[in-house]
Amino acid sequence: MNRGIEKLGLGTVQFGLDYGVTNRRGKVTRAEAERIVGDAVAAGIQVFDTAAAYGDSETVLGGVLAHAEARIVTKLPALIGETIDMAAIDGLRRTFEQSLVRLRRSSVHGLLLHRPDDLAKPGGERLARLLEDLRSAGLCRRIGVSVYDGAQIRSAQKALPIDLVQAPMNLLDQRLLRDGTLAQLRSEGCEIHVRSAFLQGLLIGASAPLPAYFQRFAAVLEQVRSVAQEAGMEELDLALGYLLNQPAIDHVIFGVTRADELSAILAAARRPAQLPSGLEKLACDDPGLINPSLWPAPQ
Repeated sequence: MNRGIEKLGLGTVQFGLDYGVTNRRGKVTRAEAERIVGDAVAAGIQVFDTAAAYGDSETVLGGVLAHAEARIVTKLPALIGETIDMAAIDGLRRTFEQSLVRLRRSSVHGLLLHRPDDLAKPGGERLARLLEDLRSAGLCRRIGVSVYDGAQIRSAQKALPIDLVQAPMNLLDQRLLRDGTLAQLRSEGCEIHVRSAFLQGLLIGASAPLPAYFQRFAAVLEQVRSVAQEAGMEELDLALGYLLNQPAIDHVIFGVTRADELSAILAAARRPAQLPSGLEKLACDDPGLINPSLWPAPQ
């Protein structure tokens, strides 16, 4: 199989929620979601990312992947309370059991905390123990966290023996590469999945005008386009190739809203990318751009 395809992982938040700053279509229809997953499986993609909080995403995946070989990663939802008692833990255990039912699986490849900061709450040791118990019981192969930055990774490592991390990385957000976090995780045997590969479409030439919030970042985004043009590359090839060529990354998680978007990404993954030098100069540390959790809600 093509190495580029092997490193791809399909994110499925759009199957259950109206998600994405450049998403003009809203939640993906059930029929289109099933077509996308089927095409992904046929192409050789084996990693699928979902979460209990992603609407009916788990149900869609369970229906299409019921008889397919796949490595599914799902996430436990954030806890609302300020302390974590046994009632909260029992609720999370039931939530995970329901996830397995929806996914039509006896186990999953990975189970992550959607909000790793919960580990630092009073009673957080109960949350860590729950994940370890689920792994010991064979209900998940790996446990870990979905994070926004290296500080969350380091904090989680103090509370939990994580062996799977999902973190943001793209042409602009190079923080975890530059500070050595990815290399360190890799040396410790941790599986690394990166998301925000295209910064919700901002990096791959979305045809619609930029939302008002992003106008102040227009020059930064234009620089990415200029680098791609000077290299004679499509922006998609540049953005995806940059991540696929990082040896510390196991899988690049991406989302789509239509089957033809998936086809374009598969084609880019199959093309050997001759990347230009100097891509480290594109790095941007402004959280207002690289951290989608800080973006205003789409109007």
